[in-house]
Amino acid sequence: MAPSDLRASTGVAGLDVMLGGGLPPGRPYLLCGVAGSGKTLLGLQFLLEGVRVGEKVLLVAVDEPPPEILDNVRPFGWDLSKIHTLDATPGVQVFRRMGNLQEIKSMHDVKSMQEVGDKPNKAQASEDVTLQSIYLKLRRQLDVIPFKRVLIDSMTSVRHYALRAGNDLQIERVEIQSLLRFLSEKGVTTLLTAQPYADLTPEAILCRGEIDLERGWAGHRTERWISVRRMRGSPHDTQRRAFHIGGEGLSVEGTQEFVKGRSSQAPGTHPD
Repeated sequence: MAPSDLRASTGVAGLDVMLGGGLPPGRPYLLCGVAGSGKTLLGLQFLLEGVRVGEKVLLVAVDEPPPEILDNVRPFGWDLSKIHTLDATPGVQVFRRMGNLQEIKSMHDVKSMQEVGDKPNKAQASEDVTLQSIYLKLRRQLDVIPFKRVLIDSMTSVRHYALRAGNDLQIERVEIQSLLRFLSEKGVTTLLTAQPYADLTPEAILCRGEIDLERGWAGHRTERWISVRRMRGSPHDTQRRAFHIGGEGLSVEGTQEFVKGRSSQAPGTHPD
């Protein structure tokens, strides 16, 4: 297992324990869960942890525009001022300052996201949200700002807009592969949020690990669970753990049992 100082902390202490110290850096990971399960909050904690350790971080907002995200996290009192944002919500063609999220400044905006008519209709707006446009924009921006963490929220919506634009599955796979390979080559640790899927998606195959968030009713209250479905090349906690969303964000229960179980195991042997 890699030492914890070689891992990228998720910003959630209990999840880091489940991951053996955090995420192996420079790789893409999938964060799955139904609407309202806490994916965006976990993703923002991941970005804020990057800010805390001095990294440049980027939010690619597809599901919700940045002003709504700011409204949603206001009860937590988080300072998002050092998080850069790419507003890729439908119909948005330019980068602009959103509350206290920093504008990404560039003279090289992708044409399909820059040029719009005076009164674009909804179909035109949603066609602009494509993997290709996001990929090209990220290539431009990583030449200017050395981002170490990226959150794409969400791949489910990107795929939805791509299908409406008529992209076929093979093109989609190639575009996802190109995007994830590029981010890995740049040493970026990437979280991609997504809704639960029935069939294997390209990102599920290509990502190096998957964290699942679940939400369900227990009597008259909602309960939440988190699990690490897979993590390539890294030992991890395989148990489904309860988690809560409180005043400081996500917190995971029961990880002390995992630590205790690991400490009771006989140490492995390693070649010299």
